[in-house]
Amino acid sequence: MGNIISDFGTIVPMRIAIIGGGFTGLTAAYEVSKAGNHVTVFEKEAHLGGLAYGFRSPHWTWHIEAAYHHLFTNDTHILGLIRDLHLSDSLIIKRPVTSTLWNGRMYQLDSPMHLLLFPGLPAVDKIRTAATLGFFKFWPFWRALESVTAEQLLVSIGGKRAWKAIWEPLLYGKFGVHAPHVAASWFWARIVKRTPRLCYIRGGFHTLILSLQHAITASGGIIHTGSTVDSITRIGKSFTVTYGRKSITVDRVLVTLPTPLALKLIPIPSHYTKDLLTIPHLHAQTLILETDRPLLKRVYWLNVTDKKAPFLAAVAHTNFMDPKYYGGKHLTYFGNYLPPNHPYLTMTKEQLFKEFLPYIKKLCPSIMNERKSMRSYMFVGPFAQPVHEKHYSRKIPPIGTPIPGLYMANMDYIVPWDRGTNYAVELGKRAAKLIQASPSFPRTRETRV
Repeated sequence: MGNIISDFGTIVPMRIAIIGGGFTGLTAAYEVSKAGNHVTVFEKEAHLGGLAYGFRSPHWTWHIEAAYHHLFTNDTHILGLIRDLHLSDSLIIKRPVTSTLWNGRMYQLDSPMHLLLFPGLPAVDKIRTAATLGFFKFWPFWRALESVTAEQLLVSIGGKRAWKAIWEPLLYGKFGVHAPHVAASWFWARIVKRTPRLCYIRGGFHTLILSLQHAITASGGIIHTGSTVDSITRIGKSFTVTYGRKSITVDRVLVTLPTPLALKLIPIPSHYTKDLLTIPHLHAQTLILETDRPLLKRVYWLNVTDKKAPFLAAVAHTNFMDPKYYGGKHLTYFGNYLPPNHPYLTMTKEQLFKEFLPYIKKLCPSIMNERKSMRSYMFVGPFAQPVHEKHYSRKIPPIGTPIPGLYMANMDYIVPWDRGTNYAVELGKRAAKLIQASPSFPRTRETRV
């Protein structure tokens, strides 16, 4: 499997190009390379990891992700990859605090007991909210939920008061004008996957990315970072991948870039792409503040339900992981999902901080004592969040395109689950199996890429 029989009757490994060095591309590269194929990975950034890319300040010993990341204890695909790479000892499992901002105060809201204590709802609505969460947690038929919106189902089961107090601000804060169209199946996936205990990797997700990189190159794979692929051209039964002034010839190509970028590389028949092109996308943006003292007390994840707030969530990473790994400093994310034309996306980190500061002061008054020594970092992840509208699964074509030997797999292809590293790994494994199971054809000579 995964080999080609040459004209001389010898077994020749396939030459495979993978465009994109995020978790989908790296997992696929890992799988096909350890099966004996010749793989070349192209990543336009100077670093690997995609949306899980990690960076490290000189005074830290660990990396941290540009966008907040953790794993659930039921993320079996990525946990299986971690075991396969002998990194299980690197896993840290904790139960951090998740809270919700309501009427200007933070309330822990991550268990049935805390829901009972929450002052934002009368008793009957607490019962209805618990019933709502129970329904989503144990209802197995996600396809039936694609025909209704999250708003319709949350109001019908949980009631209008819970919708107004908890769900509406979060759904509209994340999806904006798309919120009324988000399918209940998307919300179902979010609730089904959540676990109270969360996992992190010693050294950050960078540890896993580095291990994948080493495994790929140890199997003979080649990884080009800082290399933008300009075009993919099909010539006969092979493909020419052009990057800069160079090109290589390969037998198979997997493109893991966001759909709008992937479709610029090679023309694909419209019957394959027409529904993909109707999927709206949001960009992820994070502002990370590094301070001497914690900005949030105890809370790891704060859902911000105030519609006037300029960000959707505040995530205190060092209330989850020990600050000692970050030079004793405290790291807090302020995150948003934004439409492509949002003004925040054109701001510098200084401008964004100035925009956020009045609201941060309300949440974290101590910030005023931190400003002189504070460092900040800002990142944008393009096309990070596809919007799952009604009947979303019908829009997603097979990974194998109508062009033989060409495959596409990105966050859009994750159904019914929401995007995330666990399903990026699963998608990469699935793509690798399809590539290696595809029909073989003669090749006149073996060329290593």
